[in-house]
Amino acid sequence: MRVSKLILGTALVSLMAAPIALSQIGVGQPTAQPVNALPAFTHPQTVEADLAELDYTLNHTLSFSGRFTQFAADGTRDSGTIHLKRPGKLRIEYDAPNPLLIVADGVTLSQQDRALETSDRVPLSATPLNFFLKENVQLARDTEVVSLIKTAQDIRVRSRDGSGEMEGDITMVFDAQTLAFKSWIISDSFGGETHVLLSDLQYNPNLDPRLFILRDEDRRDRRRR
Repeated sequence: MRVSKLILGTALVSLMAAPIALSQIGVGQPTAQPVNALPAFTHPQTVEADLAELDYTLNHTLSFSGRFTQFAADGTRDSGTIHLKRPGKLRIEYDAPNPLLIVADGVTLSQQDRALETSDRVPLSATPLNFFLKENVQLARDTEVVSLIKTAQDIRVRSRDGSGEMEGDITMVFDAQTLAFKSWIISDSFGGETHVLLSDLQYNPNLDPRLFILRDEDRRDRRRR
């Protein structure tokens, strides 16, 4: 199974690419800004400083909880809850009727289909999500940064595995004023993209460690809904 398909059901490692906040969109796909018309590096003279500032922001976001809306490459739309605790821990739980649950425990990324009662696992280090779940994020060191686009609305950093061993790439989108993490897009090697928008985030809450462990109760809870 391709990593990009494993991660968010269709392409979560399609977690990243809408340029606008969730509160700004209505029904349907997120409306993209014309970033393709801009150069890959809109401010090449400040790339090093910009990356260092984003590293600082990520490294001081130890955890968050909130909602997500996912727009898959095939046009489907899903939503659910997301919990993140760095380093390495993530829980993405889809709203019914979608049966998927994605959990990273710091070492392994697991996707569980609670309708089929099946689970698939890959090393977290083999996915683009590993880049920003690390304890010490250094984008310039850990990834090949292929673009950094700054507009009045947001800052978009597109990165991929510099070794070429990992498929796809990830775009992280930050608010241009506050540097708040807004969304991400994961692109696969076939050109498909999955956009994930974040909303209602609570930063640095005290999260239950059990959120990041796949348990039998997860399967039973979904069957009862």
